[in-house]
Amino acid sequence: MTRLRPVLRDSPGLVLVLVGGAAGTAARLHLEQAVPTESGRWPLATFAINFVGAFVLGALLEYLASSRLPDETARRIRLFGGTGLCGGFTTYSTFADEQVLLIRDGHLPLALGYGGATLLVGAIGTVAGLAVGARLAPRTELAEPAIVDPETPQ
Repeated sequence: MTRLRPVLRDSPGLVLVLVGGAAGTAARLHLEQAVPTESGRWPLATFAINFVGAFVLGALLEYLASSRLPDETARRIRLFGGTGLCGGFTTYSTFADEQVLLIRDGHLPLALGYGGATLLVGAIGTVAGLAVGARLAPRTELAEPAIVDPETPQ
């Protein structure tokens, strides 16, 4: 008997990741083709894609964590939108490849600046996304604490 990890037994979850990943990858490809990077230039498309992906992922995860959605519904949205869509949209491999090309072509200062800026802007995008996700999440009313009179029998 073959033992499958729980995630591999979750066919609907795998399909959500697959479909989300395909959509995210297609969107990234379209944007990278629309804004090609010339040799020795700042890779603007990848830079923007990774910022937007970090922002959207932060907003999505914070919204789901703060929402009143049933756990299974939130899990499915996270699989499609977070793991699939954002995972396919953002691209560490292209970022790394662009770093190597910039260094290889003699643009070390640009490569270092691009690398540092990508990390910084990704962190900023994530924090901004968390803030937006928290604002978009439904507000839960805090219940007033019950005041109990110690003199009154319960």
